[in-house]
This record gives sequence, structure tokens and C-alpha cells, in this order.
Amino acid sequence: MNPFIIDLCYLLFLLILLMIGIVSVILIIRRKHTQKSIRSSVISLVISSLLLLALVIFAASHPTYYKYNDWFILNSNISAVQSKYGNFDLGSVTDKKAGKAAYYIYTDNGPVMPDHLKHYYYIEYDEWGMINKVYDACQPGG
Repeated sequence: MNPFIIDLCYLLFLLILLMIGIVSVILIIRRKHTQKSIRSSVISLVISSLLLLALVIFAASHPTYYKYNDWFILNSNISAVQSKYGNFDLGSVTDKKAGKAAYYIYTDNGPVMPDHLKHYYYIEYDEWGMINKVYDACQPGG
């Protein structure tokens, strides 16, 4: 899925949760003045706040691409990542040798200046298999 669409979805969810929070605060204030129960408004405010927090944590832990958790990958061994996410689409893992491997993530056919190239989620690892860098890029020679 194109990152443009993913960012648009994040923004849409963020706006919806903020609107629910704002409406809940307004209802709490209004019901407080009229001496009515504010229980349902407080519950919706708490739920929307928790969902907003979950959205922010998910976006922070998956900044490169939504399918891959950068926090897990950057603190792992290359074999653990391969066992969790499957075989790599580019590159291979060689014991006692640094290298990089990649998963295919999308072809950019987006609505705003598409490059029509295949994009990959690259993982660079050292000679002990510890991952030190992840990034989104096109295949060399694209």
C-alpha cells in the first residue's frame, strides 16, 4: 500500500479521535452545568484518548512502513526478523558477514508524483547478525 494512503488514513483516524474528544469535553461541560450525568461523556473521552495514544504509539513504532515494527527489528538479530516476517525478497543472510536484506513493500503508483518503482524495506546488519539500520528505498539500478 502506498505511503500516501497510509498517511491519509493516520490523519483521518487522528481527526476522528480528536473530534470525539472535543465533543466529549463539550458534553461534559454542558452536562456539568445542567446537573446531568456525565458518565457516558467521560467514558467516550477516556476511550478516544486511549485509542489516540494507541495510534500514536503504533505510528511511532512503525515509521518506515506500517507492516514492520522498527522498534522490534532494530533490537533484534537478523534470524529473529526472518523467522517473524518470512524470507527476504532481496538479499540473503550470510553467517559471520555484514550485509543487507529487504522485503518488498509497494510499487509507487500514487496520485502525487509517482516514480513507478518498486520500493523495499531494507535491513542492514553487522557480522554478528545484529541489525543497525532500516530504511525504505528502491532497488539498486531501479
